[in-house]
Amino acid sequence: MYRCEITNRVSRPTDKLTKVVAVTRERTYTAHLKNEETNLVEEVFVSRGWEVVRELLLSQEGANIWGSWGDDQRKDWLNTHP
Repeated sequence: MYRCEITNRVSRPTDKLTKVVAVTRERTYTAHLKNEETNLVEEVFVSRGWEVVRELLLSQEGANIWGSWGDDQRKDWLNTHP
């Protein structure tokens, strides 16, 4: 059982959980490698990607509500529910 973050209702034991990624941010991944010539540790670019900042746990009803909202409504809801 879990609590839907939008409807704030507790699920029944048989209800399936829906996870929705609400907020992401870009991330640059680096590695610290030793330079053999200078004998110093340098930070080297490895890759870029996205990481999840906030993930919502929703019931099917909550997922339907989230899907019906526009971007402005989603941002407003996320700002009022930290």
